[in-house]
Parts: sequence; C-alpha cells; structure tokens
Amino acid sequence: MSTDLHVTLLQQVKQGDNNAFNQLYKAYKLDAFKFAMHMLRDTEEAENMVHDLFTKIWHNKNKIKPEQNFRSFLFTCLRNLVLDHIKREKRNRIAFQSYINESCQKEDPIGVRERRYRMIQTAMNALSDKRREIIYMCFVDGKSYQEIADSYSISKNTVKNQLVKAKQLLRDQLKPKMLIA
Repeated sequence: MSTDLHVTLLQQVKQGDNNAFNQLYKAYKLDAFKFAMHMLRDTEEAENMVHDLFTKIWHNKNKIKPEQNFRSFLFTCLRNLVLDHIKREKRNRIAFQSYINESCQKEDPIGVRERRYRMIQTAMNALSDKRREIIYMCFVDGKSYQEIADSYSISKNTVKNQLVKAKQLLRDQLKPKMLIA
C-alpha cells in the first residue's frame, strides 16, 4: 500500500469513514495476528488482541495522525496491548498463588491451616456455581478470559465482571475473619 493511499485512508478514518477503516483492517489484520501470535502463542488470545487493537484505533480515530507511519504505530500499540495482557494475567496468577500459599502453607500451630482451608472452602461455596467455576478456571486451571467465555457462551467482558464480583464477595466474606488484608 502506497504512502499516499495510507495518508488518504487515515484521513478518511479520522473523519469516521467505515470503508476506509475496513480497508486498513484488511491490509493489516493478518500481519497483526501473526505478531500477536508470536508473542502469545495462543490463537484465541492473538485474535482477541487484534480485535482489541482495531477497536481501540476506531474509538480513538480522532487522535490519528495521518502523516505518521501507520504500520509502526499499529505494531507499537499491539505490542503494548499484548504486554499489558501478559502482565495482567501473570499478576492474577501470582496473586492467587500467593494468597493460597500464605493461607495454606504457613506453620500450623493447632490446626490453623485446616481452619483457614475450611473458611476458604465455605467462602467459595457461598459463590454461585458459575462464579465459583470461573474463579477455578481462571486461577487454578490458568484459562484465558476468552476460553472461559467460550465455555459458557458469554462475552469476555462478562467473564471479567464475574471475576471482579466473585473476588469482591470472597474479600467481603474472608476479611472479617482476618484471612486477607
């Protein structure tokens, strides 16, 4: 694609032209997917990242600078999205493992570990079946939001919302028992 065509398409996208945006999408989606796939090694997550990338570009189209190197801009944005995703996933797994380790693997004077385990199980059992399953799938099985969403035929955002609500309910139940800060 020539530089002049890029500038023209970007100017049209900036003005809200769907056809111009679709042309850019078609021109770059495969390369963007390959790039995301190389970083993530997960087809579904790579597809999600490309979708999120183009959604973000469309929502911020008024900030596009048609004269800048769009390919470079696109891949920088994609790289940042993927790195943020990886950090978020790693942070979630580490936090959950740390919590489990702190709660269940400390010295056990007079059955403290067993009581904590029972309190955690009670709190988990108080969650709805769906929320409990989502917690296990995400933090124990290490499944991605998209994999969980596909399992339940719901959106990725619904999975995220369910996780937020489930974690808050667990906090509310366990905090009074001084299990978590």
